[in-house]
Amino acid sequence: MMSYQKFAKDVGFIGTVQVLTSLGTFFLLPIITKTLGTYDYGLWAQINTTVSLISPLALMGLSMGFVRFLSSETEIKIIREAVYSILFFVTIAGLFASFLLYMFAEPLATFGFKDPHATYFIQAGSLLILLSVIESISLFYFRIFRQIQIFSYLTLFETFGKLFFILFLLKMGYGLLGVIAATLLVQGSIFLISLLMIISQIGFVIPRFTYIKEYLQFSLPLTPNSLIRWITESSDRYMVTYFLGLRSVGVYSAACSIGSLIQLFVSSLQLILLPELSKLFDENKTDEVRIYMSHSLRYFLLISIPAVFGLSALAKPLLGILTTDDFLSGWFVIPIIAFSGLLAGIFQIFVNTMLLIKETKTTTYINIVAAVSNVLINLLLIPSIGIVGASLSTLFSYFLMAVLCMHISLKHFKLDFYLHDIVKSVLSSITMYLFVSYFVISSIFELFEIAVMGVLIYLVMMFLIGGFTDHELSLIRRYLFRAKSEVKQ
Repeated sequence: MMSYQKFAKDVGFIGTVQVLTSLGTFFLLPIITKTLGTYDYGLWAQINTTVSLISPLALMGLSMGFVRFLSSETEIKIIREAVYSILFFVTIAGLFASFLLYMFAEPLATFGFKDPHATYFIQAGSLLILLSVIESISLFYFRIFRQIQIFSYLTLFETFGKLFFILFLLKMGYGLLGVIAATLLVQGSIFLISLLMIISQIGFVIPRFTYIKEYLQFSLPLTPNSLIRWITESSDRYMVTYFLGLRSVGVYSAACSIGSLIQLFVSSLQLILLPELSKLFDENKTDEVRIYMSHSLRYFLLISIPAVFGLSALAKPLLGILTTDDFLSGWFVIPIIAFSGLLAGIFQIFVNTMLLIKETKTTTYINIVAAVSNVLINLLLIPSIGIVGASLSTLFSYFLMAVLCMHISLKHFKLDFYLHDIVKSVLSSITMYLFVSYFVISSIFELFEIAVMGVLIYLVMMFLIGGFTDHELSLIRRYLFRAKSEVKQ
């Protein structure tokens, strides 16, 4: 069994990778927004939104079935059969979905994007669906079998590969088409590299689909969740486009891309947490499942709470420095989306309970409630208060999801909430917020400087009021001394 220390180490490694990934995204945003402008960036955002709708449907929930059934599997023959069966299925589904998007690009551009001239770009981006699903499954292999370093390096390659090729093609004058082409190139490369590595580890076999029925019985009920979650997370882009136009969706999407960075914190946990919980649960080690979930919740909140306060304090200078003046009106969206991301992270941790006990229908009902409320509130608020209304709708939906999921999950696993530590984190974050808000920031260097100072203030305050355990303090000292010795060398 993976020790908790190994689990924490892997989470820390993934967390570091996520920070680097965030930096890649951080630098990519100004490159795209300042080159494309609000209208073309809005068009790119809508293409991504459409792909994010269709890709999970093509996956048929098999990525979660992959995790749930193979996390504790050790028999190579079973693993090989499962990997290639699932990969074959999603490849066919992805091809079919890409073909459909290509064929219906014109009516989608006319009625969904409010711009018939967007047809060409939608058709160019249709292949993103296929590459998204096959890349997702191939990367899940490394996540499931705890090859965290390989997974992380591939993730970094994807982020900085996109950064390099998008910058290159934009400099060459290819505009939005260059952004699409660079994304296709990098995702295709990631899939090929992953596939070659998988073949080198387990060999290759033509699948016989021995277990696919069992996987689909678990996974297919999760497929509507993808559509429903898309309604909660992304349908507001279509509504903003309908009521306000592509320029407004460009502004809204740029603000959301900054605010949603909070969700990266839980993704680093979830990448390792669900496979480990599945293994422990299958071994009837329910006490350890409870401990892992409790600690994961605590660490997520101790990181995400100050991140929400920090993004809120830096929202306006962030948007002003990373984009152009045309995007600046969306700065107020960032704190709302950041807090929504915190609630989404809480939901993501607690929803593991439903996946463990295989009550996937419960998750569907929760997502339906959130999706319906999201659509209704969007219809009410977007016409009256614009993109702020869309962000408030997202916040309320995630609040519902988190509360409902916690209520059901706690019936099965009684978690420790560490409320004293959470209160200390909030107090330390408020201190950091007041400090950061005091400064007028006009350059990216000042932005980084103030952000680093804000992190240090949070850590010092947490230390002074006893927000860290003795074990955590020893780890912090160990890494600080290691960093000092490396600097001296």
